[in-house]
Amino acid sequence: MAHLKRTAKSGSDWTEYELTAYNIDVIRQTKQEFFGVHDLPAPSNPTLVAFMTTQLRTDAPDEATRKLLHFLDLETNGEAGYEAASQNLVARLLETLGYDSVGRIIFFQRTIPLLICGVYSVAEPDFCLLKGDAILLMVLHRRSPLDDPEPHIIAAAIAAYTANNKYRLHRDHLPPLPAITFPAITLTDTNFMFYKITVTDGLCRAVASGIYPATTTEVLRYGPVLPSYPLNPPMYPLKNRVVLLACLEAFKQFIGN
Repeated sequence: MAHLKRTAKSGSDWTEYELTAYNIDVIRQTKQEFFGVHDLPAPSNPTLVAFMTTQLRTDAPDEATRKLLHFLDLETNGEAGYEAASQNLVARLLETLGYDSVGRIIFFQRTIPLLICGVYSVAEPDFCLLKGDAILLMVLHRRSPLDDPEPHIIAAAIAAYTANNKYRLHRDHLPPLPAITFPAITLTDTNFMFYKITVTDGLCRAVASGIYPATTTEVLRYGPVLPSYPLNPPMYPLKNRVVLLACLEAFKQFIGN
């Protein structure tokens, strides 16, 4: 595939073509392969227990649950002007699960420089989990029915690798890491695809120079199997919420320090 033409593109313009051009393979895994266990326990947080067992916002037992169901209602209604409802819902779920503990914050619209084919472009996940300036997790929503967010989130991970190493070198006076594994999530409505994206110095240099890397990069992916499917939004059925929130709870183990 070294003969493929490579051009400077923003992360949001990446497609399967770029993954092939930069020798990136996405490997589908089972739940046990991806998480290391077969059974995922559901969250025990009282607000999330209520969210998993309450269908209607008017029946919410507390204000925190009502707010989560409000975001879900906005996603379900699909009215113009509320396209970011699912991103807001997922961000609140991550906060409730404790993703933003220990000095971390959830930050929306983080624009990350992406050096590709000798030209600076950008990658733009919908939101990131940050500790200081370091990017620990990225979330990206499908922007249209024909859009594939998978290449976009992989491009964002490549950009985040350079950004994190820059902060290590210039702020913390630490040597760059030769490889960083980024947990990432893509959203289709309120359904999730989970990723572990390991970016190496070799891949980053290949993208920056617009050349074919000799070593294949393997991206690991897991898509939850939902008991009630297809429905829009996927998180509307209570059984689906249990599955998706159990995955979010288990995914925390991959967040770095």
